Amino acid sequence: MNRTEPRTPATLPPVALTPEEAAAVAAALAARPEGPYAEAGRTALEKVLTALEPDPAQRARLLASSRRLAAEAARDAEVRRRVERGLTERRVLVLGYRDREGRWSERAVEPQLLVRAGAHEFLLAWCRERQELRWFREDRIGAAEVTGEPAPRRDLAGVGAPSSAGHPAGRKLPRTSPPPAPPRLRVLPGGRA
Repeated sequence: MNRTEPRTPATLPPVALTPEEAAAVAAALAARPEGPYAEAGRTALEKVLTALEPDPAQRARLLASSRRLAAEAARDAEVRRRVERGLTERRVLVLGYRDREGRWSERAVEPQLLVRAGAHEFLLAWCRERQELRWFREDRIGAAEVTGEPAPRRDLAGVGAPSSAGHPAGRKLPRTSPPPAPPRLRVLPGGRA
């Protein structure tokens, strides 16, 4: 049987970070507020903020800002979980969506798949309002509710993928001609007896 003995905390030698690197560490720690290392992450964040800003009032503002970042990250993660749940359970989603001009709309969609193209992820879904397949950029989905209504599978032949140059969110897909019908079996009279 192995025994676990308490160890004294290890200290790191001084680490020189640029302000941008320190901000990246702080943002990463703030973006993951829960998990097995949550308490260690909070104390590490406080240490990074102390090194960044010795003034307690300014440090408190930085900490409040990091908490807002953490809340936004948690909300985005919940929206992502709901989109994934709608997709895996084949359920209709009601999306709160912001288009490229910043206009907000609510859309009932039938999710088909998630795709990464370039720097963005997209939800390919049948938009009930437009009655066609549309690309929805994930970072523009501000809310998602999973309904109890089943989402039928749609024919995705000829869909392709959004442009890696930044396919505008929600833009309709080009109409393609339907794929040729499979050959039909014909029974001919005669044959062997």
